[in-house]
Amino acid sequence: MSSHTSSPSSPVSTSSTLTEERSTRTMADVVRKFKTEELIDYLQRQDLNLDKEDLAVFRKRKIDGFAFLEMTKSDFRECGFEIGPAIKLAKFIEDLGQKLRSYSSYKTLDDLKEMLRKNKVNGEDITNINQFTPVFEEIDDNDKAFNHCMDNIILKLSNVETMTDANEATRCEFISAILHASIDIAKRVTTQDIFIVLQKDISGEESTGRVDYAIKGLEDLLCITEGKPRNIKIGYAQNLAQLESAYQTNKKKRTADEAFDNEYFDYLYGIVST
Repeated sequence: MSSHTSSPSSPVSTSSTLTEERSTRTMADVVRKFKTEELIDYLQRQDLNLDKEDLAVFRKRKIDGFAFLEMTKSDFRECGFEIGPAIKLAKFIEDLGQKLRSYSSYKTLDDLKEMLRKNKVNGEDITNINQFTPVFEEIDDNDKAFNHCMDNIILKLSNVETMTDANEATRCEFISAILHASIDIAKRVTTQDIFIVLQKDISGEESTGRVDYAIKGLEDLLCITEGKPRNIKIGYAQNLAQLESAYQTNKKKRTADEAFDNEYFDYLYGIVST
């Protein structure tokens, strides 16, 4: 009797712990992992009005995210900052304790409208979001990945009682099969290294959490996929927040040459699948 009672409770408690950890993460937790150049890039996007001389101090003193969070106004002054920047940086560190918002907390139509306004989408409906034009690639009927995908889906369907009211975990079983086959085919067509990461932890400057599927190249994230069996509009709100964080993650990894290269494009694709 005791084994039956304790067994179901373990996953629940583990899940609750993970949710709590994600919701209590702060921007300081993210900044702590920054390398010096990542820290400089982040600070330049804040309203701190740091000039070239200020940024040079970070490089000269080799101040990374961990060291930055441990610094005080006196430390900044000792490093060579003028009193103005020293005060602003010390106060900025204090404010980094604010909690980041978890992706799962985006669950109302007001959240969706706010994300649409923030991303300068005209109107307040998901139909106003620019859709990317898919490129169709003809697949041979004997394609190994395609056939494996179809066999996998047929097998799963034969083992699932019903798909009418299937939950997110059940539907993700089928989404995974399609994504894996698609990535295998895309790798062969493009000759590029493309990978899929399940439940990847992605933290931006406002939101944090795990995404259902992250598709990435060797360095940059390329696509974030959200599985949402119901309420597709809420899926869009969460996916927009995830893409925003993924963009910020990509930007941290970019070199100075890439940042100022006119041929360097910032494209991130979001997919909300039912």
